[in-house]
Amino acid sequence: MTRASPLPLALPLAFVSSLVLALPAAQAQEAASLSQMDLLSREIGLGIGHSALDAQQPGAFTSGYAAGGSTNPDDAQGSDYNSRGAVLGYGFGSGLSAFMGYAQGASEVDGDLGEARIRSYFLGAGYAGAAHGVDYAAALYMGRTHNKLSSPDTVSGSTDHNGRLLGLSLRGETMLKQGEAPGTGIDLMVSGDVLRHATGDYELHGTDAEVQDRVTYATSMRLEMGAPMRAKGGLLRPYAAYVVNGGDQPDLDYVAGGSLGATDLLSEDQLAVGLGFEGGSGFGARIEAASDFDGTEALSARLTYRF
Repeated sequence: MTRASPLPLALPLAFVSSLVLALPAAQAQEAASLSQMDLLSREIGLGIGHSALDAQQPGAFTSGYAAGGSTNPDDAQGSDYNSRGAVLGYGFGSGLSAFMGYAQGASEVDGDLGEARIRSYFLGAGYAGAAHGVDYAAALYMGRTHNKLSSPDTVSGSTDHNGRLLGLSLRGETMLKQGEAPGTGIDLMVSGDVLRHATGDYELHGTDAEVQDRVTYATSMRLEMGAPMRAKGGLLRPYAAYVVNGGDQPDLDYVAGGSLGATDLLSEDQLAVGLGFEGGSGFGARIEAASDFDGTEALSARLTYRF
């Protein structure tokens, strides 16, 4: 009696097994590509909000920023991102201020799986004051975002759609130990941000799929300690900070049915060190390097001028 060869049965089993293994990988690539807008909307929101907080004062002011970094999520491809923007505003004697701004950002998913871009114009209002030894400031801003994703049809397909971004940034700082010269010593700064990015239904060209409307929230809390000191022409402030970023990224639901879990690009803890400078002529600057506990790094810089 001749024993049947196991080869005909092994080939279909190997094929099915490869499909089972490939499906989660393909979904992870698709989610990483489509989730880039969550990251970029946070980056331009934080950039505009912090620039506005830096510059608020009576009279005209302007401030700009540039930032970049990388992501390394556990379950998907990482990405490199950057953003930049500027605000122009005017502060009234009552502590109130009004400003407008523009920001744009881009990210590229590792492995050429997608390139995302975002841009937005902003309108905002701020308030700054001091009480009981604490200087505080707030900025509320909103803008309409233009979101563009270029990705192969085999990953997610491409899209071009609009959204709405609403942000609130708060900051308080106080001197913990006063130095010999005014404005020097050891200080503490605490800040918090909440961002809401809403998008309507949008089509993925090349795949004939349509993603349902979606609202993403991003949060950031920051504890910063600095040591301002007198320097030629102004005040030099080295500092260290601990940053906790988080948020809520809902699933990507499709109009035709089915859903895909978003890649978590918002949750991270960072340690940061930086150097700030405040000149007597209204000029200010700040540069910072940050890293999370997985070793992914970020750099940022801001410039301010108060007329």
